[in-house]
Amino acid sequence: MSTVTDISKRIKELEVKLEVKAARLNDISNAWKDETGQGHLVVSNEQHADYLKTLGEAKEIKSLIAAQREHLGIEEYLDAPAGGSYAAHDAAGIASGRQYKSLAEAYLDSEAYREMKDGGFRQLGQVADFGQGLYSFERKDIFSLSAGTHTTPAFGTAENVGLSERQRRPGRVRDLFPSEQTQSNILYGIRQVGFTNAARTVPEREQPNGSPALGNDTDVFGRAPKSKLQFTPYTAPIVELAHVVYVHKNTLADESRLRGIIDRDLVDGLKLREDEDILYGTGNGDTIQGLFNTPGAQSFTGAEADKAYKSLQLRRSATKAILAFYEPTGVVLHPNDWEQIETERTTDNQYIIAVSVAVGGEKRVWRMQVVDTPAINQGTFLTASFGYGAKLFDREAVSVQASTETGEAFERGYVVLRGSERIGLAVDRPESLVLGQFAV
Repeated sequence: MSTVTDISKRIKELEVKLEVKAARLNDISNAWKDETGQGHLVVSNEQHADYLKTLGEAKEIKSLIAAQREHLGIEEYLDAPAGGSYAAHDAAGIASGRQYKSLAEAYLDSEAYREMKDGGFRQLGQVADFGQGLYSFERKDIFSLSAGTHTTPAFGTAENVGLSERQRRPGRVRDLFPSEQTQSNILYGIRQVGFTNAARTVPEREQPNGSPALGNDTDVFGRAPKSKLQFTPYTAPIVELAHVVYVHKNTLADESRLRGIIDRDLVDGLKLREDEDILYGTGNGDTIQGLFNTPGAQSFTGAEADKAYKSLQLRRSATKAILAFYEPTGVVLHPNDWEQIETERTTDNQYIIAVSVAVGGEKRVWRMQVVDTPAINQGTFLTASFGYGAKLFDREAVSVQASTETGEAFERGYVVLRGSERIGLAVDRPESLVLGQFAV
């Protein structure tokens, strides 16, 4: 069985698994009940945990399908037949009304070769020396991409090896968020910034000062204490991220694959900027307010005693979110910090997370999904309940548009490619965020 067939079969198997996960998500969400009759759904802790777990598994399968499809495209490209010989084409070509011959044909027709042949090839020291004359031994071409000249030998076959694409897709903070859509241009809501729990056992009778009852007329009925909740309204803008690339129309016509590469880099450029804004956006009205600049977020600094194990520091930061009654679902950290965590060893020189590597290298630590991205500062990290305490909304998904209707584009023959998206970030439970600093 060919590699292409194997990959196609795996894609179909993964799609079946994804359909099962989607059906499970529907079953869970359909089980949520509106017990108030006012649209307020009641979700149990078990349902919530099961839903997030199934959603995470579905996202992983979806990511695998996308990766397998890219792999399939590579294999199909490699299986395609190679192009014809440029040397053979040149040998039969006609330029300026004269037929151009290959080096071999020119040599066999030369006077020097005939002299050597007539002498039975016995004349010592004889060398076939002949001028180029009308014979073409190299070809010059004008490339719209690079300009200048390009030389192709008459012998052999030329092959266009193209441009190597970026091999690794950078980690994206967006991957930690469940998909959310909006049709608005601004988000607003209520953010809880404090909770004082005063719940206690309430006796039937007690003294007015709350002391145990004395059994006389001064006793009063027990009173439930008052807990305190603090809320503050907030707004979050929907912002646009965009950039453009100018490309000559001839380049796009002559190198069709270049359009795909440019489109991909436009999208990746947006995604990297998106990650930076999600983390560090200033929230000045034109940018989203990043998670590191959200008021009310918790902070964590690794202890000196734990500096040898960054994985241990991640676990302690997760505890802070758990104590605030939020289950952390993901971690964002720099690739250099993730490298140190993956290579941590015990005192007997055994890798600590080797089990995770052995089962496929899934990026998880302490049951939390990991995104390693250069968008975050080295030495810092973020532990959070993504999709619950913080939500990412898409107003317009990433798109790449092409136009010549700008400036002198039409007259000068270039095309403007524009990549853009519109997103918003809402954080209504900032205590679910833990902004971490590794011990130095």
